[in-house]
Amino acid sequence: MDRLVAIEKCKSEIAQLPEALGWRDSVLAQLEFCSAVVLGQAAPDQLEHLTMGLISVREMDGWPGDAPSLLRQIQYDLQQEHLPYAAKVRLGIHRRT
Repeated sequence: MDRLVAIEKCKSEIAQLPEALGWRDSVLAQLEFCSAVVLGQAAPDQLEHLTMGLISVREMDGWPGDAPSLLRQIQYDLQQEHLPYAAKVRLGIHRRT
């Protein structure tokens, strides 16, 4: 799935959740940032600080819809593409090629 399509799909699903969920607005803001990175409108230097993948595991495990798995995949893909190797090691997502 195209990254922008995946981001928009997640934003749509997350936006429908109750505002009372403390993490909802944070995830939406992170998705907006990811969209800006993909479009070249924001520098990727803050990708190391994304937490939406962790939130999807802790708060959304077992939820219906594609958002939980898409959140993890979007974060992982963008971090793999844009972060330097040292940042990937810190996050535990490095891999040797």
